[in-house]
Amino acid sequence: MGPPARSNESGLSPQVSGASISERWQAAGVGPRGKLNMTAAKLCALALSLAASACQNSQPAKVGDQPPGFGGDFSLTTQDGKRFDLRDVRGRAVLLFFGYTSCPDMCPMTMSRIASALDRLGSDASRVVTLFVSVDPKRDTPAVLKEYVGSFSTPLIGLTGSPDEVAHVTSSYHATYELVDNGSPNYLVNHTTAIFLIDKQGKLRQFYAYNENPDTLAAALKRVLKEN
Repeated sequence: MGPPARSNESGLSPQVSGASISERWQAAGVGPRGKLNMTAAKLCALALSLAASACQNSQPAKVGDQPPGFGGDFSLTTQDGKRFDLRDVRGRAVLLFFGYTSCPDMCPMTMSRIASALDRLGSDASRVVTLFVSVDPKRDTPAVLKEYVGSFSTPLIGLTGSPDEVAHVTSSYHATYELVDNGSPNYLVNHTTAIFLIDKQGKLRQFYAYNENPDTLAAALKRVLKEN
């Protein structure tokens, strides 16, 4: 299995990252509460613009296949300023992804896929924790994360930390990120776009493309939730 794919957002509009949450949604074609409202034409154009990064990922494996062999526990700070440890959610399945609140489209699209997958679980969705780890700790303070996660109807824990703490988590999950210096405070960040599935014992089971079919994600979650 190859490494998780990484986005290349240096070609996206840099002014978006300095906008408000609602303005970012509008620029990305995402409506309030994280609902996609793109036209088919916009979605096709976006898919073409992201093809170079998406094709870097190998075919995502199924839960029953050999686990990736990396991942692990970590500790970061939530949007409420409290410490969070992955061990705090033992007994629940976890979907984790990396990004940043100024991300113009990849991150909200990822959340849309996750939300659709959780909708398919019915009441079992409450047994799943979704984690958003910011790779932009300089701008993504707990207060900024709190506004961001509040823009979604799906429960979401936003996490940040010191640069060293964030680097430790990304390294553990074989994720990468790189600031795109455009000479402006409204910089972009290239980052790994995968969705990581962690089981109830805290072990990374598989990773999936950011645009994975929600039915596939839901089926994987159901299998993990049925395990002891």
